[in-house]
Order: sequence, then structure tokens, then C-alpha cells
Amino acid sequence: MARLRPNRPGRDARIVTREMRRIYKQIDDLDRRMAAMMLAGPIAAIDGDRVRLELLPRDSRTGKPFLSPWVQVQEAASADGASATHFPVKIGDPMRLFSPNGELGSSSFAVRDSYTSNAANPTDKKQQALVIRHGGCSMVFDGDDIVFTSPGKLIHNGKNTGHTHIHGGVITGPANTDVPAN
Repeated sequence: MARLRPNRPGRDARIVTREMRRIYKQIDDLDRRMAAMMLAGPIAAIDGDRVRLELLPRDSRTGKPFLSPWVQVQEAASADGASATHFPVKIGDPMRLFSPNGELGSSSFAVRDSYTSNAANPTDKKQQALVIRHGGCSMVFDGDDIVFTSPGKLIHNGKNTGHTHIHGGVITGPANTDVPAN
């Protein structure tokens, strides 16, 4: 900052004005960055493990939406790679775009948004069970129980072990059955 000098009011006023403009410009830049730190929008495009989000609706003049850059979807993984998750996403899924420095770019990443009327909580209970649902299948971890629900087969080691499986070599009486046949 320039040093003010007595008996030079015109020059001092210019110095103060210039400094105030600089401060206002800095504040505007910080406001813009804060506004861009977290944006919400649906997935507009998917390319492998990267997505683009539609952050603003289509422009009435161009007909094009404002899209994010290609960003990673946040997933969980341990440092040694021993455990990791992958929850697939699809076009239209609600997401949030985080840009820690307020600039959309290489440090930005997408995080799944919360439940919506179209994507409701997978459990209707107020319990603290872990519920994983994908399509028509679900897995509920509740205390010491794991409950699998599926409209299709439950497959283990290539064999149908669900309620529709059958056994060969069944003999009426106290004998055990063979392994599942299908």
C-alpha cells in the first residue's frame, strides 16, 4: 500500500481510491470462489470413471447447458488397496461438485447427493441397519443378520443357492442331499 502524505489531498484520494478498488476486486474474487466451492446438478455425461454434471439449465439463446469439467466420482478405498467400493452412477443421478479452491478444474470431484423423491432412502424403517440396494436386489446388515432380497437367483460359487434351487440325489428319510444342482 502506498504511503499517504500530508498536504497532497488529490494524490492521497487517488491512492485511497486505487486501494479500495483493489480490495473490492479481491472481495469479488473471494465471493466468486466461495460460490463455486459446492455446486449441485445431475449427471449429464459418463466416461468410464469420470462424469460431467449439468450445473446450470440450458441457455435460452444457445440451447446448451453449463457443464462441469470431467471429474472423478468420490469412492472409498484403503491406502493398501485391500478394500474399495464402486457404486455405479447413471445419467440424471443427483450429485454435488466440490471444488476446494473455488475453481472448477483438476481438483474438483463429484459426490453423490442425498435422497430425493425419485431416489428414496432404501429402508422405510428408522433402524440403524446398513442397507445396500442396486436395481431389484438389496442386502441388509442388521445386528447379527444379513438379509438378501432378489427377484432372481442367489448365486454362490456359480451355484443357485436361493429359494428356487434344487438338489439331486434326494432320498426320502434322514439322509443328507447332494450339493445344489443348478
